[in-house]
Amino acid sequence: MISFITQRFPFFIVGYFVLQIIIRLLTTNIAVLDESEQIMLSQYFSLGYNEQPPLYTWIQMGLFRLTGISIFGLSLLKNTLLCLTYLFIYQLGLLLLEDKLKAALSAFSLFLLPQMVWDAQIDQTHTVFLTTATAITVYLFFYIVKKDVSWIYFFFFGLSSGIGLLAKYNFILVLIALGGVALYIPTYRKAFYKKALFISIFVAFCIVLPHFLWFISHLDVATNRTIERMSAGHTTSAFVNFAKGSGDLLLSIIAFLSPFWLFFVLFFRKEFAWKFNTQTKALIAYGVVIFALLFAMVALSGTTHIKERWLQPYLVIVPLFLFSQVVNIDIKLSRRFIILSLIAPIIVASVVLVRPWLIDVRGKPTRASYPFEQVTYAMKDKLSHIERNLIYAEDKYIGGNLKLFFPEATVITPSLPNQPYELSKNIILFWETEKPSAFIEILTTSGYICEEYHQSIAFQKSKKLFYEAMMMLCKKEE
Repeated sequence: MISFITQRFPFFIVGYFVLQIIIRLLTTNIAVLDESEQIMLSQYFSLGYNEQPPLYTWIQMGLFRLTGISIFGLSLLKNTLLCLTYLFIYQLGLLLLEDKLKAALSAFSLFLLPQMVWDAQIDQTHTVFLTTATAITVYLFFYIVKKDVSWIYFFFFGLSSGIGLLAKYNFILVLIALGGVALYIPTYRKAFYKKALFISIFVAFCIVLPHFLWFISHLDVATNRTIERMSAGHTTSAFVNFAKGSGDLLLSIIAFLSPFWLFFVLFFRKEFAWKFNTQTKALIAYGVVIFALLFAMVALSGTTHIKERWLQPYLVIVPLFLFSQVVNIDIKLSRRFIILSLIAPIIVASVVLVRPWLIDVRGKPTRASYPFEQVTYAMKDKLSHIERNLIYAEDKYIGGNLKLFFPEATVITPSLPNQPYELSKNIILFWETEKPSAFIEILTTSGYICEEYHQSIAFQKSKKLFYEAMMMLCKKEE
């Protein structure tokens, strides 16, 4: 069975992510936080939206044209990107390791990285996209240096580089690291010292240019939240900030690679031997440049807290590097390692399926338990033809889910400023904690009469926990 899966890894991994889509459709009809943001942003096209580049939103918007605004559309994009990441890590393994078993082990190892098998699956968007773009770009880089390629591969390298930059800004670290590797190793330098490299540069430039022009004219929108996150936990001492940030970075690296590295040591330590060939030097140089840049960013920004998911694009190739140093790999140990790696996604799938039914046991709802479908029934009772009216939501999580059930409505929220909208004849306001007094005042001064409603609705699959829905219907005076 294990040999069958290993030999047909691409088919297995495609099947796995198809199953993930099915599980998602069976377990919840609610969008999680990052997905809700994408629903909100996909209401209109813009060259830029917030602190993240816009390509994920553009793709999601296009996909919604085919699938409608739906959980299926959200899940299809996410799982396609994750599937491509696993496939390109596998292909990179075949290219560099020239061994199907080692390539499969490298890709299976991603199941032992909690950020990949859980967090990325549950609620990530741009980080998933960045990881995929990184896997593809690194693969194309090594393919170019190992093969005698035509200009078309430089075109694709430029295409993936441009896509990476529009996936997430810190993709620039990947390009700098690959550039460092190409300069460091003579044979790699020779492979890229060609006129065809200008094709890569030109293609990437053309892809990025429209958003770059938006970026420089909206610096505050594009950078404020990022600066706030990076400056959290600052002290007055630059040395203390650097020490805390560096320590947190090292701990985040260890945490991200756990439990994979523990199982790798357990199974393959006796077969591990350093091989300082050109390939090993390239991978080490890539890692050295990446982490030198990360430590430099910690020093320059004063960042004291590093989130594990920030490291995801840079650490997904660590398993491949470690397996490249394994000699005379033991088939029995490999089989056990694969079995162990398959346990993780089985556990994840089981938890995802069971978790919604444990809400009363846990005594706390998850994002997927919110009764937004029932909320929409209550809203429809108050206003007919709400689909074509304006909905004001307290935050993007509420707004995205209301848009999910009212796809024809325009939904706005103060947490996403600069959204284009027009006041309709009837407007519904919806909040959980704080009444939107400022917006209500705008409406009343514009001739709207508002009436407030309150409704207690049970969370999905709960008999004890209730969601307090606060609504206000505002109608334009005739």
